Amino acid sequence: MKDKKTYDAIDVAKLVSALLVVCIHTFPLMDISKNANFVLVSIIARLAVPFFFITSGFFFFRKINFKKKWNDEENIQIWKHYFWRLLKLYIIWSIIYLPYNFILIHSGGFDLMDIVRYLRDFLFTGSFYHLWFLPALLFAVSMVYILVFKLGMKKTMLISFILYIIGMLGNIYQPLLHAIPGISKVLDIYLQIFGTTRNGLFFGMIFIILGCYVARYKIVMEANQLSLYTGIGIVLLVIECVTLKINGLIQDLSSMYLMLIPCVFFIFIRLLQVDMKHKPMYKTFRVLSLLIYVSHMLFAQVFIWLMPSMNSFLFYVLTIGCSFLFSYLIYHLSKHYKLLKQLY
Repeated sequence: MKDKKTYDAIDVAKLVSALLVVCIHTFPLMDISKNANFVLVSIIARLAVPFFFITSGFFFFRKINFKKKWNDEENIQIWKHYFWRLLKLYIIWSIIYLPYNFILIHSGGFDLMDIVRYLRDFLFTGSFYHLWFLPALLFAVSMVYILVFKLGMKKTMLISFILYIIGMLGNIYQPLLHAIPGISKVLDIYLQIFGTTRNGLFFGMIFIILGCYVARYKIVMEANQLSLYTGIGIVLLVIECVTLKINGLIQDLSSMYLMLIPCVFFIFIRLLQVDMKHKPMYKTFRVLSLLIYVSHMLFAQVFIWLMPSMNSFLFYVLTIGCSFLFSYLIYHLSKHYKLLKQLY
């Protein structure tokens, strides 16, 4: 899959996914309808981050030569370039968000443990809470890269699936696990150290390996068949989420649903097969999706501080508007000031 094919439908979907991520942090329909907000934020928008993972896995592994070894010079160079690019991006945006972290920490009283917690968050849960995706992606891609060459595709997929199930239990079913004495203690120790199971190990790897699988083996399915499978997956996802909500298991950070796996997989396959007339703006969408993702909390957090009682839909519109304008400005200026390309 190392052709010159463009992936315009994927680029459009990336931009839509970025807008959905903003929904997760702004609850746009909360003041209109709590049920509608639940459907948008806790079901539809939860497809966005897994979609980013699977696309990242696909585009990374389509560059890898599977006929060679993992430590082949060509493959290692591809991995190193990807690793250092992601790490640099994460460090840059962590520095940008440092004033926000200082304000949040200082408002609650500052002590040395705050520095320890920040360092822990930087490594495991994100230096600012939406930035968790970057270290998670870095870890998941690296782990899958090594495991695929060492163990093969099937074993890596099985391991990744088992890890996802474990992570799902820690993300969704914590109240039930806390009712089991031995497991409860282990879970508490884990959470004290790592903060969450929503990370590269438990969350990211399954979607990265799915992207790797699609990159390694050309998958062709009929559009009607894909639509049917996707539709069934979405129906089952809705049933899963509604059932969890009824039983009081849906929280703000609930995001690791079982049916996300088939839904995202079939949606991704369908988008790969969409034949769109190429337009240069689609490549722009690709850059804007990343910039909107990493920058939107710069504006959302300010609105939370200045206007905590703002209407939720207005909050979303202002956050999207500001982050979109900021992202487009960065992208446009980066054509003249190359240093700004470091932001994406």
